[in-house]
Amino acid sequence: MFLHKHFGGGDGGGELDDVARNLAHVLGTRRGAGYFLKSFGLSDAGFRTPEESVTALTAELRETIRLYEPRVELVDIDEDYDDDGARARLVVALRLRSHGERLRLVVDLSSRSFDIVALAADGGPG
Repeated sequence: MFLHKHFGGGDGGGELDDVARNLAHVLGTRRGAGYFLKSFGLSDAGFRTPEESVTALTAELRETIRLYEPRVELVDIDEDYDDDGARARLVVALRLRSHGERLRLVVDLSSRSFDIVALAADGGPG
């Protein structure tokens, strides 16, 4: 991001790091916090059932990534389950448009936390 590169004291580490930093900023913001960008960030779960939360969060992830990080292409969103069969997290596959490098974004539904990892050519963490 421009402000981070020019005022944050560094080059940012390249496009991949810049995209990851931007996604962390956008997805870490509560939706509605910026009155002029109503679709920026992700909504609180509120009083939704787990199924409603998955549906709503999946739709918001698609919209938010499309609107606020055009350098990546959203490839797929999968639900990942724990051993008990309860929904645990969403796994989002992303691809950098410029170089084809792949990222994996994992969103934990219970804590609403997320992790962004660059993937190596073989599909494992890079």
